[in-house]
Amino acid sequence: MLVDLMSVNNANGVRLDGAFFAPPLDAEPIGPVDAVLLIHGSYTNFSDPLTRETAEELRKIGYACLALNTTAHDTVWVDAANRVNYGNAYEILDETNLDLKASVDYLWNAGYRHIALLGHSMGAVRVAYYAATQDDQRVAAVIPISPVRLSYAYYQASEDSQEFSELIRKAQELVAAGKGLELFDADFPIKQLFGATSYLDKHGIEERYNLVNLAPNIKIPMFIVGGSLETHTRLLNMAKDMAEAAVNSPKAEYVIIDGGDHAIANKKKEAATTVLRWLASLKSQAAKV
Repeated sequence: MLVDLMSVNNANGVRLDGAFFAPPLDAEPIGPVDAVLLIHGSYTNFSDPLTRETAEELRKIGYACLALNTTAHDTVWVDAANRVNYGNAYEILDETNLDLKASVDYLWNAGYRHIALLGHSMGAVRVAYYAATQDDQRVAAVIPISPVRLSYAYYQASEDSQEFSELIRKAQELVAAGKGLELFDADFPIKQLFGATSYLDKHGIEERYNLVNLAPNIKIPMFIVGGSLETHTRLLNMAKDMAEAAVNSPKAEYVIIDGGDHAIANKKKEAATTVLRWLASLKSQAAKV
């Protein structure tokens, strides 16, 4: 697999590395979308096999693909020049919109006019949140694969409420003590190191990133993919609930792949084929500026 390694800077000057997958010269995408931006999940990066292999499947059919790091790539990484720690453990999810905008800018400047956003797991949250909060008319469609439910109320009403409440309390105590950047181990809703401020940003009572609540703000076609084996509290019924809430999308659909595990990692070919069929079903629109 030959790719072009590249990098862009977001508006904060953070360098984001990635790979551009150019389509074959004799291949032409089906449907109006001509490029796909792929966003990784928690504690991974643009070279994660799931992201990379999805990009390769799309590229072969004719879609230009950009797999790019967000500032929240990997668990922790250090910007040595500025002595700042970044990574999933420190992510303030709203700030990741700057990364996606820089990525869309890259594809737009390369000549692509109908850009789809595709993300796995937390990457699915990032692309859907961008679609819901940014009036970026260059984005033609959004494809969240295994989006995570970030809902304080939902978790508190679940069988995991005691464990979740303890983690919230721990994060609140650290923030109150001025230790918002201190890392701690969390086992819910995902086993991961978190900074206290980041944990509360994603999982706090404000529910800033509850995609079911945000879905009515999505006004572009959206296709959500889930797996029948995704029964964890953070994933259960998420694809269905999100699609039904997207009442202002001209084409909000979802599919559950039988036997699919989280991010459909065990059925990548089937997931890619399902996404390709949906992209082909989109109606052409006038180029946006």
